[in-house]
Amino acid sequence: MGSSKPTIAFCGLGAMGGGMATNLVKNGFPVIGFDVYTPLVDSLVARGGRAAQTPAEAAREASFLVCMVANAAQVVSLLFEADKGAIHGLQRDAMMMLCSTCPPYFLHDLRERLDKEGRSDVKLLDCPVSGGTIRAADGTLSIFSSGPATDLDNAKEILECMSGNLYRIEGGISNGTKVKTIHQLMATTNIVMASEAMGLAAVAGLNTETVFEHVKSSDGTSFMFENRVPHMLKNDWHPYSALAIILKDAGIVTDTGRKNSFPMPLANTAEQLYISGVARGWLRDDDACMVQLFLPSSSPDLVSSKAKADVKMASNFQVSSDTVNDLLAGVHLAASIEAMAFAKHLGMDTRLMYEIISKAAGWCKIFDDAVPPMLEADQWALGKCSIAEK
Repeated sequence: MGSSKPTIAFCGLGAMGGGMATNLVKNGFPVIGFDVYTPLVDSLVARGGRAAQTPAEAAREASFLVCMVANAAQVVSLLFEADKGAIHGLQRDAMMMLCSTCPPYFLHDLRERLDKEGRSDVKLLDCPVSGGTIRAADGTLSIFSSGPATDLDNAKEILECMSGNLYRIEGGISNGTKVKTIHQLMATTNIVMASEAMGLAAVAGLNTETVFEHVKSSDGTSFMFENRVPHMLKNDWHPYSALAIILKDAGIVTDTGRKNSFPMPLANTAEQLYISGVARGWLRDDDACMVQLFLPSSSPDLVSSKAKADVKMASNFQVSSDTVNDLLAGVHLAASIEAMAFAKHLGMDTRLMYEIISKAAGWCKIFDDAVPPMLEADQWALGKCSIAEK
């Protein structure tokens, strides 16, 4: 008996997309997958999906297209490549859900290109995601959806299957991506801060496992700290989330800031540090490898080796676990204010942004402490923050 659920063409089966597509299959959706790397397609087939040789072939039987490739250039190739592009196979009135993280302006460029190519019938939804590979596979991502209300209603079953937190962002396409961009300001700075903090702990000779446990229960913690530090403690740079991805996202954040005349010193600093990581050859490594920037070149595994240090080494009389926690909390506070000010500058609902960040991968404990008391006044500066003096 055939499925009563709509057939989905899913293009981009990498670390995130593969989990998302497999989750859809597990929930009864017929999924036809495409990726330029054939073993990823084979993996989806082994889990019950179907294979396509080109995006056009994947789209031919599908009423929905989910795009989860790495960047805007890949989206353009996926859709418009001569003969092979998805628009050559998409059914009339098909719906495309762009889940890749792209610049906000790109959504409008894409809509214009679809129209110029004679595919004004294709419905475009802006649906960037956040949450990492585990949540992708579990169907518990945060998804920031925007577009025409009727189209969002029609895509709701699929979006709900992929998400734990599904947000409908008012204002049309690109506003979902604006939300993701604001969120990524937090994510990019929090990853760098987790790296700097653990580098400091290791160089100071502290037991890094002890520091990790202390920070997790303190106001310096964050989703990124709790997610990335275990990789650092194992010296494990397998690309669960490659440096290339967070560098791309950091570039979108800073580019959006420049285009909107908004200064963002923390996000710009984070981007430059990621570029430094790329210069050291780490582009395809997990972004947790950034901790090595803060370690002696002769001891790139120092965080891992110091996990076996004397557990009493929670302080060396100059740097302690509390010092590391305070460093994290202080910079997280500044990043929280920078992100919320950015949201207001872009005309986004700051109360909704608080709700979103507090449940997504950009979360940090100090964000929960600092932001709620500031929402009423909606004035975003450290001088307006009641806990900044602590």
